[in-house]
Amino acid sequence: MNTTAHSVPLSVGQEALKVAWQVDPRQWTNIIPVPLAVEGELDPDRLRSAVDAIGAAFPQLRGRVTGAPGNHRLDWDGAPAIPVTEVTSSLTRDEGVRQAWQSPFDLLTGPLARVQVVTGPGWQVLLLTLHHIVADGASVLLLLEALRQAYAGEPVAVPDDSRALEAHALRSTRLADGAEGERLRAYWAAELGAGTAPLTLPADPADPPRPAMLSDLLPEDLVGGLRHRAAATGVSYVTSLMAGYYALLRRHTGSSDVLSFLPFHGRSLDETRQQVGYFVNLLPVRARLGAADTYTDVMRQLRGRVKNALTHGDLPHPTIMRSAGLVGPRARDLTHRSLFQYWHAGLRDGLDVMDLRLTTPGSHAVLRLLDIESTAGFTLAVMVRQDSGGTHVLWKDPAGALGEPLLKTLAAEYHEVLWTIADDPDAPLPGIIESAATAGTETALDTGAAAGAGGDTRHLAAMTELWQDVLGIEDILPEDSFFELGGHSLLAESLVLEVSRRFGREVDLSVLFSRPRLAEFTEHAVGPRA
Repeated sequence: MNTTAHSVPLSVGQEALKVAWQVDPRQWTNIIPVPLAVEGELDPDRLRSAVDAIGAAFPQLRGRVTGAPGNHRLDWDGAPAIPVTEVTSSLTRDEGVRQAWQSPFDLLTGPLARVQVVTGPGWQVLLLTLHHIVADGASVLLLLEALRQAYAGEPVAVPDDSRALEAHALRSTRLADGAEGERLRAYWAAELGAGTAPLTLPADPADPPRPAMLSDLLPEDLVGGLRHRAAATGVSYVTSLMAGYYALLRRHTGSSDVLSFLPFHGRSLDETRQQVGYFVNLLPVRARLGAADTYTDVMRQLRGRVKNALTHGDLPHPTIMRSAGLVGPRARDLTHRSLFQYWHAGLRDGLDVMDLRLTTPGSHAVLRLLDIESTAGFTLAVMVRQDSGGTHVLWKDPAGALGEPLLKTLAAEYHEVLWTIADDPDAPLPGIIESAATAGTETALDTGAAAGAGGDTRHLAAMTELWQDVLGIEDILPEDSFFELGGHSLLAESLVLEVSRRFGREVDLSVLFSRPRLAEFTEHAVGPRA
């Protein structure tokens, strides 16, 4: 067994998160904020004690990443407690919470979770912040249940077994690289490898660009109508919501080939079902929508597409993209445009995220979950959250690339589309707006970019060939980044060893992390030396 009493190996997905952090330690794309509005009074000592109990029950939250490339581990041996701090802010609630959670984690030192009580003018928020490498959406519900138990002085009854983390990690590696994953890799290569059309939305960003979020609550009668229509059509409620979203993407991008990503819980092994950890897997769901299609057509097509994606959904996301040749900054820019996430926050019996009660003999507080702003690096991210308060829809433009006017338009039209699905599902899809008619003709995966400067052309050609051999892809350009092309720590180690063998130069692995683009790496690694 590869598990110790205090560490487990990283999964393929976690390795990708580690690489992304190492390339840019200040980025906050893979941070999960869980903000809970506080009504009443929190007991600071009881909160500290409860967080300590959570850290003992789920020690991986206190951990750090250790080991060499190809053998990275999540290690919590001698790890400190999860920090609990109080923060005073003069900002609005959303701004104050955002400022608090966007502080990056250090994966090499940990801990990878923190708790803050953020207090501003007329508001207070209990903020649990996690790095994605140790948790996902399903983990949040487990941790909130553990918080309620520990705060009340009860033992934490949520199970945790590091052997489940190990089993998942080792299986992900077998699927990514071994014969066990051949069928899955072949499926995704066929599904996505024919080329994907870009989704270019008619942006109207602020100057300078600033993040935009728009929260909405679907009316109860609309939700009831959608649930009835979904049942009559033989699809799920979630599929009806996705159908409306895909119809909007077609309308505003002008593309009949619509690609968006759907998070899959990834807890295929029985022992992972009730575990805190990083199991989620982003799956591409591609639909072809024609002018003659109706909403019923779209719902039924998506039902099949999602079913197929989930059937083949155990293949780690980085390997899915590599299998289809969708790697590199150009491919990422064209594919990572849209994320649709459905999160049922009411799945745990006895846990109400809109009415989470923390009670002691001397104090009483009620917590209410606010909007979660994490985005996983997509241009447009839509989170649909189901809880006791209804169906919440959060539209996110994390980089400010689209602009608040477009979010407002999408949110308003989403209501209209959903009403049509509920009342008249055999109606044709809405027409493509004029501004999107030409945007949808953008060339997919253009590989004709000019070569970048830097380094001797002979060395650059030889290094390009080496990268192609190590990464298993073609058409690598001088400005391409090794890690954006799908490289990970194990491949990085293979690359520097091959540089030594082919060029007779010893290159430290850190050079690749500090100079990840082909031209600059070549110039530093094998260029002229004084």
